[in-house]
Amino acid sequence: MATLTIARFLLTSAVLIALSSIAAAQRCPETTGADTSAVYPKPPLNYPVPESMGEYTVQYRLDNGPWTDARVYISVYGGTNSSPYEPFAKYQPFSNYPSLPTTSMSFVSIPAYANAMVDLRITKLGNGPFVGSDQVSVRPAAKGIPATLVNGRVQISTRTDEDFAGEQFLLWWNRDAQHSGAVQGLAFFLDPPYAAPAGRVATLTGTIDAHTLDLTTYDAVNLEGAVVITDSGAKADPDGAGGQVLPIPANISAVFLSPGAWVQGKLRFDQDGTGQSRKIYGPGVLDVSRFNYYYRQCRDTTDPNYVLYRPDGFEALSWAAPPTASPMLPDRFTIDGVVITDIDYTATAGVLNGNINNVKVIGWNPNNDGLEMQDGTQASNVFVRAGDDSLELWGGSITVTNATVWQNAFGGVVNLGWLNKFPGDYDVVDGLYVVRTDWQTPATDPGWSYSGLNSQNNGIIVSLMVPGTVFGKVQPPVYRNIFIDDIPRVFLSLRILPPDCELGGLKNGVCPLINEKQPSLVNINIENVFTPQSTLQNAIGFETLPAGFMYEYPSGIFNTIPASGFTLTGTMNINLTNVFVKLPIGIWLPLLNFDSVAVGKISTNGTNVNIVYDLGLP
Repeated sequence: MATLTIARFLLTSAVLIALSSIAAAQRCPETTGADTSAVYPKPPLNYPVPESMGEYTVQYRLDNGPWTDARVYISVYGGTNSSPYEPFAKYQPFSNYPSLPTTSMSFVSIPAYANAMVDLRITKLGNGPFVGSDQVSVRPAAKGIPATLVNGRVQISTRTDEDFAGEQFLLWWNRDAQHSGAVQGLAFFLDPPYAAPAGRVATLTGTIDAHTLDLTTYDAVNLEGAVVITDSGAKADPDGAGGQVLPIPANISAVFLSPGAWVQGKLRFDQDGTGQSRKIYGPGVLDVSRFNYYYRQCRDTTDPNYVLYRPDGFEALSWAAPPTASPMLPDRFTIDGVVITDIDYTATAGVLNGNINNVKVIGWNPNNDGLEMQDGTQASNVFVRAGDDSLELWGGSITVTNATVWQNAFGGVVNLGWLNKFPGDYDVVDGLYVVRTDWQTPATDPGWSYSGLNSQNNGIIVSLMVPGTVFGKVQPPVYRNIFIDDIPRVFLSLRILPPDCELGGLKNGVCPLINEKQPSLVNINIENVFTPQSTLQNAIGFETLPAGFMYEYPSGIFNTIPASGFTLTGTMNINLTNVFVKLPIGIWLPLLNFDSVAVGKISTNGTNVNIVYDLGLP
């Protein structure tokens, strides 16, 4: 077998570094893999595009009141520099400006309140009205929201809950490869009332120069109407107006994106180390489309491109580290109601001990991750359509409820971690609705002999943790009430494998060492799942390193796996309770021990892989 020279991580205290530190070593600009084939639009779309270019019109009413026209926005794949067209994603590209391409995501925000009857009327534009063969419906199907076709328009009715704090769902319809809900998506975002901040408030609208703006005498910021962030103090402005970062000083406790606000730029919060509570809220839109995907890895301060392209490397919402001279207590962030669209990188920096509610994220390409959650964070009523990991549960005591996810061509719906530093204890996912998965890879079952990542991060629940992992030891995480509308390529990819230091083009010798013989422990409970049968095998176990597999140490010394190969070691305890699988012939079967291979397509590897199948009946 040919020798594989692949740099990997050392699993000692030196490896307990943030993922942002790994990303900092990536190339800026990133010039490998997909980036060599990405096609940037000339000129890019400038959002929000005119309503005449849209795919739909929407009207709404509350409690049988008057019908009101709603503003329908659209995000176009390949239409901006933040989401250039990548041919291997298999999406229809942006073309023939100003006419619309076929792959897009429309969305509309509807103001509502608790216990309200919400009626919607949707008209299809462009390629004609809805017809009976379109088979209109609403996803998530499990929520049971009816859709009816009346004279070429779709009517939808739903009632908000008594504890309503936001809700999201999609119109689904089927026509052909160019025209359907899968390629011309339409999402409805129902928003509770949001009150503007009081006190000393800086109201910002129009073009805002981040360099000259002084917010030191204010307590809050109100962003209204069309807001475009510029920075006259930047060394250069390669992304133009709307492609800059607005710094939010530590004295600002709240940033409000008012109804109808469309903010082009990113927000970055300074911290003073005193552990303040801070809030980013409101139903407005944060538009990240002016930033350049090509420079999304510009987070290494030693890189000569950092000063020029540093805004591209920030998350849409990010926070600077507290100053070292301070107590270094991180702030606690609440993010509520905001729409974050066309991200060129992750939507949020790591949210620690925070709250995320009614947040909506739209991103297209790899590295366009959704919500990064760290220890103690709660997320509720969220919608994510992401080109990479949508829900990153990177810590302990994380709770996610009522999450609706459309997973684009890459990444995991729920990602449990990449390294060995995420405990997973007390994590809960309760109410996960996967409306669509667009993965094209892996093309076949990846198997267990390691030869690279091979798209093993594409799945509904995904672990890419490495030797030395201790996950769910104190209190195993629980992922329950999971409903999947489409056939997933892979449901479970729970693996212990070598870290992927080639992620983002890291070179041999850059990564720390790895002790591949260090055992791992993974305990997980998965309950109440309703899913179509996956296309490929679902992996639970430990990767086998083939004979000749080689680690290159930073010092240039090599460690080669012996000729007999080596299977990573440890223990996995996975409980699968009330998992029901819909077969291609349309019948539902419970996943039990005797049909785990035929129905569940469960594949295991290594010793001490313990799976308990249970119906959980009283």
